[in-house]
Amino acid sequence: MKIYIAPVPRPIKTEGLVILVDILRATSTITSALAHEAILVKPVDTIEEALLFKEQGYLLMGERNGLPPEGFDLGNSPREVRSVKGHKVVISTTNGTRALSFIQRAKVVIAACFLNLSAVVTFAKRFEEVFILCAGSEGEVALEDFFFAGKLAQNFPGFQALNDTALIAYDYARHIENIEKNLWQAHHAKALKALGLGDDVSLCARVDLYPIIPILTNDGFVPLRGHSE
Repeated sequence: MKIYIAPVPRPIKTEGLVILVDILRATSTITSALAHEAILVKPVDTIEEALLFKEQGYLLMGERNGLPPEGFDLGNSPREVRSVKGHKVVISTTNGTRALSFIQRAKVVIAACFLNLSAVVTFAKRFEEVFILCAGSEGEVALEDFFFAGKLAQNFPGFQALNDTALIAYDYARHIENIEKNLWQAHHAKALKALGLGDDVSLCARVDLYPIIPILTNDGFVPLRGHSE
């Protein structure tokens, strides 16, 4: 397997798999929403576009500066998804949903987080080339995404690194066992705590809570279930 890790969004063209990573919190929230039986989760770039979907009966989920925009039903929180069962959901976030616009070509795009780590590993082993696309934080590297990318790479022994970032992330993550403790070092985790959203960080650190893969279609992310080791 060949692995490329983009620590911040950059144009991607591949005939393989792209794995979107935004641990705090978009991919964790997307995974949780589908695990709680949302029909689909559609990512959009802007608040204005999201509000158009509300007129069509979608629930709106997302954030700007960590908090839900006016007119949204839910924040970008994996703890707030219990009401999404049977609904189509739109999500718009500062970094995660915008990162998708950098994917110019891919065979398959999925969303990954600690909550579905083993399911992602099992699914990714089908592919010869894997691009791990970290959402980052407003153009900067986000520790939590970089850390997850390295932890994910650990599950593919003998992988061929397509860039130096893949080697560095792998080496960084292999020395760390306590996931939640590491997440709390991240700037964004501290910002969420200041907003009273620290419980989200703790939830996003849990491993293998959901055996589900959010896979991107023309309609949005839909659930692919039952993929665990």
